[in-house]
Amino acid sequence: MTCDAREIANWNIECSLKDNKELTIMSLLKLAYISHGWFLALHDRPLFHNPIEAWKFGPVVPDIYFSFKKQGKIPRQKIDTKKNMIDGMIDDFLEQIYFIYGSMPAFKLSKLTHVTGGPWDITRKLGGFYTPIPDELIKQHYLSKKFQAELSKYDH
Repeated sequence: MTCDAREIANWNIECSLKDNKELTIMSLLKLAYISHGWFLALHDRPLFHNPIEAWKFGPVVPDIYFSFKKQGKIPRQKIDTKKNMIDGMIDDFLEQIYFIYGSMPAFKLSKLTHVTGGPWDITRKLGGFYTPIPDELIKQHYLSKKFQAELSKYDH
């Protein structure tokens, strides 16, 4: 079963408040995208069902953007998502993602999602802005990152 991407954003806001950090809306968008990508690669299924689109400034989950933008640049409050589908396994997974990526500045997260030949770049070139980025393209990108990470273990 998949989550709603806004639950992932809520989860990240909750963690940032506990850590006395501020996450911009751009950080929330990039953390959701990165989480979704790694989840696809590691678990062979989507983390959330919401579409991800290739906007001018990178991959965007419109449901997160439009739900949180009314709070301004730095959302500090969770939104009501009707139900919470984050179970223990997903919570553990999100903790790992937050540990690795949660303290990165928004511009660095953005840079990670804008790589030449990556899902956002390919989608915007083929379909233009506001085109949905296919999960399969995201999955292949993160499988490649996983493979590169595994190879680098043997380079030493």
